[in-house]
Amino acid sequence: MYQSKKEAAIRGGQLVQNEASVGKALGGKSLALITAGAASLTAGSANAAITVPPELLEVFTDLALAFGTLMAAGAILFGVIRGGVALFKIAGRVFSAAGA
Repeated sequence: MYQSKKEAAIRGGQLVQNEASVGKALGGKSLALITAGAASLTAGSANAAITVPPELLEVFTDLALAFGTLMAAGAILFGVIRGGVALFKIAGRVFSAAGA
């Protein structure tokens, strides 16, 4: 297939432009990594000075305990319902096999 010089120059320019953008992206990635690392170190040292009142810890401990209890009750209820449905399916197969 024949390409004019103008088409070849345009395609060549696009190729060079794409390679340059890849280089920029790789450079930006390392800069973002360094920036994120520095920010996390700064935040880590700032969080070391924060103290949480014991009352607040008690509130969140109670909330976690209540949430865990609700989740356990839900799991037990799900198991009971699922087990009951499974028993009815098994009973239906047994009785249909017996010709009832």
